[in-house]
Amino acid sequence: MSPASSTEHPVVPASLAEWLSDALGDPGPFGLERLSGGNSNETLLLTSDRGRWIMRRPPQAAIAPSAHNMEREHRMLVALAGTGVPAPAPAAVCGDHDVPGAPFLVMEAVDGHSLTTELPPGYAPDAATATRIGEATIDALADLHSVDWRARGLEGFGRPDGFLDRQVPRWSKQLERYRHRELPHFDELAAWLAEHLPPAGAPGILHGDFHLDNVLLTPAPEIRAAAIIDWEMATIGDPLLDLGLFLAFWGPDRPERPALAKVQAITRVAGVPSRRALAERYAVRSGRSIEHLDWYLAFGFWKLAAIIEGAYAQYVDGRLSSPYAAGLEHDVPALLREAAAFARIA
Repeated sequence: MSPASSTEHPVVPASLAEWLSDALGDPGPFGLERLSGGNSNETLLLTSDRGRWIMRRPPQAAIAPSAHNMEREHRMLVALAGTGVPAPAPAAVCGDHDVPGAPFLVMEAVDGHSLTTELPPGYAPDAATATRIGEATIDALADLHSVDWRARGLEGFGRPDGFLDRQVPRWSKQLERYRHRELPHFDELAAWLAEHLPPAGAPGILHGDFHLDNVLLTPAPEIRAAAIIDWEMATIGDPLLDLGLFLAFWGPDRPERPALAKVQAITRVAGVPSRRALAERYAVRSGRSIEHLDWYLAFGFWKLAAIIEGAYAQYVDGRLSSPYAAGLEHDVPALLREAAAFARIA
């Protein structure tokens, strides 16, 4: 994982260094480098002379505080250890607010590429590379959704009974917390999604924010998933929600000015597998039905619009200032237009 735009190096207070020494069995000294921030969990690179780790902690301005539970994310990583699903190994978690920076989670630093608008060195800019990326990501997702979550100690981690029944009311209500402008298609989509709700399938581990930004890939030419990261929204529910979001962002079959244009931009290459082809690969590997794929595609973008409109509301109120937040003026309505197209109601 390489640093993002920020090169800030936060100071490691003595009491935090002492806690890290005890938890990691490393005398330090420790350094911190901020890799990312914003409304997602803040991610920092933690280093010493002996090792390197990733530290994650909640953002200063959280849209949904329940999505930033460090103990919960740590529990998921513990459950996935040894399953074969590519995920960082957990190292420590701190919920003691007397420790500077807490709550936070410390995990293995996995080497890999997070792909958005540019391919890393060694990745050929062609359909064959994009195809290998898609297949590697789909295979990792299918393996995640095949994990026996009960056997891994995740009973009670979520509420799988009636999971899909709750989704449209839940995210509609979420939007109403900060709704401040007209959003064409939102209510129409909510009605369509409720009316066409798929039958409940077997519950599984749901990552909750699955797209290429949250998958680290190995160097070419092998190209496989080194780690699925950012588990802050994980739960037990209908795992096809992950499939729908990933495939909604996939490929060249999107508007000329797509919503969140940087996300999975490297997949918008002529000649890559279709959404249906990747979904069929997923179905074979996971044993899950993709009969209602269009519903999951539409829901993925509709739900995402409901969530990130909160960041735009903060931008309008002056509580959040970033190019990303400003761009949501276009991106949220664009997500809803694409969702409406998946649902064939626009």
